Amino acid sequence: MSLIRKISRLSARHLACHWIPLQQERGVISFSFDDVPASACHQGAALLEQYQARGTFYVCGGLTDGIEQSQPCHSVQDLQRLACNGHEIACHTYAHRNCADTAIPVLQTDWERNQAFFKTHQLPSTGFAFPFGAYGLLSKIAASRRFAYSRITGGGLQTGRADLAALRAQALYANTMTTEQIAALIRRADQQRGWLIFYSHEVSAQPGPWGTSPQQLETALRLASESRCRLLTVQKAIHYFQHGDEGD
Repeated sequence: MSLIRKISRLSARHLACHWIPLQQERGVISFSFDDVPASACHQGAALLEQYQARGTFYVCGGLTDGIEQSQPCHSVQDLQRLACNGHEIACHTYAHRNCADTAIPVLQTDWERNQAFFKTHQLPSTGFAFPFGAYGLLSKIAASRRFAYSRITGGGLQTGRADLAALRAQALYANTMTTEQIAALIRRADQQRGWLIFYSHEVSAQPGPWGTSPQQLETALRLASESRCRLLTVQKAIHYFQHGDEGD
């Protein structure tokens, strides 16, 4: 990473923030999927629904019916089914761009192309997640002007307050995350009334380095449902922390 990019990333952590308080009676756990492989639409969504939960799916229109990291991606019909079943559809750029390396005019054109994809297929779209978790100060500002919220990576639990322009999320990867670590994070979210956002990619019995297994996802859902935390999409979690309810 160049010095300029390091400075931009460091500045973005402390500037152009849009803080909301996390002061409700219960904590929240959200489950999200980046790139939206077909397995996330099918196995992932089915597991969420078994626990009366809904997820947030960050879509790149350019990956539709394609292959990403050796994983078959979503179809338009998959996305429409998710939306009909109450899951949240959100933007992940059209071409899976690294927002830290891309000029803002190029990013804006890309975002508009993804929004056109959503509109063409009558898909509601809310927030945004930076591909690779890569962002800088300028891309953070540009995204905050266009989207209701932006999600990054970074890991860990948010307590006390959360930056809507850079919501931290915790990787749920079968190859690196243990059941004990999952349980500890959920326990902290419960005790501290915080917000834990999990993210993953495919849901497979043999996941790649950026995916989860059905067993791991089911374990996380079971532990979350056994806690006092609410299981909400990212969009509904924001409404809950701001207003005390989930909204429509």
